[in-house]
Amino acid sequence: MKKLPDLKQLSDEAKDALIVELWQEIQKLRAALTTDESKPDSSPAKTSSNSSTPPSKGFKPNIKPSKREGLKRQKSIGRAGGGRYLHPEPDQIIIAQIKSCPQCGETVTARAQKLQAVYDKIELPPIRPIVSRIERYGGRCTCCQTDYLAPVPPGMEPGSPFGSSIQSLVTYLRYTHAIGYERLSGILAEVFGLKISEGAIANLLGTVKSSLDDLCKSDTTTIATGQINLLG
Repeated sequence: MKKLPDLKQLSDEAKDALIVELWQEIQKLRAALTTDESKPDSSPAKTSSNSSTPPSKGFKPNIKPSKREGLKRQKSIGRAGGGRYLHPEPDQIIIAQIKSCPQCGETVTARAQKLQAVYDKIELPPIRPIVSRIERYGGRCTCCQTDYLAPVPPGMEPGSPFGSSIQSLVTYLRYTHAIGYERLSGILAEVFGLKISEGAIANLLGTVKSSLDDLCKSDTTTIATGQINLLG
């Protein structure tokens, strides 16, 4: 019986027959359950590798595996088939389909083709410096004869041509990775397309140091002022 019939449309005789049929099905299911429970348990013992059993309570072999076997086991662990997982949000999707059979030239529709492979190709974007040319205008007021100079956006003040992002990068590579001036100049030229001499790097790091010194002095003054206010 795959579907229960409409009981309202059944006669009393049909309802009695349905009850007998259901009772017989229940007896068969009970007999099957009793047979399964009487069979010996053939499931493997629970260990830390196939259940939530802690490793400390699992089976421990007497012979320890060698270092080489341990390395082989580590290399074998990973996603089935190997390779990277597909990126959830690729920047572009390239659909490769053909318009005609490469063998005979017969026209091939897109609906007739099935997806055969999906994979990602990862590239770094071209890295190049962003150069902003500042044209700053000024003059003299015809009314009060006072000289004026147009303001510039923050970070675009005259002085060193290298902005805060370059200062941060050079400081990071110099003091975190201990890269020398000569090698640092080569890395900036080859990787980032930024030509900067060793002397310019030294001046840049001096500017960063002065900024940090001023910041430390400001913080020290603020702390000292707060302590005096508390004592007073």
